[in-house]
Amino acid sequence: MPLQHFFVVYLVSLLLVLLPAFGLSKLFEKAGVESWKAYVPFYNTFLMQQIAGRPAHWVFWQFIPVIGWFITPGIFIEFSKVFGRFSLRENCAAAIFAPFYFPWLSTQKDVKFIGKEAVLQHRKPSWREWFDAAVFAIVAATLMRTFVFEAYTIPSGSME
Repeated sequence: MPLQHFFVVYLVSLLLVLLPAFGLSKLFEKAGVESWKAYVPFYNTFLMQQIAGRPAHWVFWQFIPVIGWFITPGIFIEFSKVFGRFSLRENCAAAIFAPFYFPWLSTQKDVKFIGKEAVLQHRKPSWREWFDAAVFAIVAATLMRTFVFEAYTIPSGSME
């Protein structure tokens, strides 16, 4: 791989770390945490877990290939919930567009830290429970088919 490809990967990785940090620093202040801690990679996700009242070991799951792709958006969603963001649209924005969502969220006037107790008291509507269950079932079935069943299919001329 040419050297400039490494620079591109490094630049993209740096942007993925720094862009959400600008918004996280302001959100950390609202949660009572020093803002400079938002700029330290992986420590900021550890603090996000503490603020959200979630298990700290989720941060270590981020280091496992493929599993980290699912854990990281979950961390972002749980963190946005402690600021009163419960809608499906806001959860999707936190999971998919975190580098842009957290800076935007930190500039909103109505954003305030509500804490993990308020998150535990919040109840989703029944349609949302069904939607979440359906998405989980589709993702789980797709992953099982891809990595369990299809992985052991031997291509042959008779399959064409």
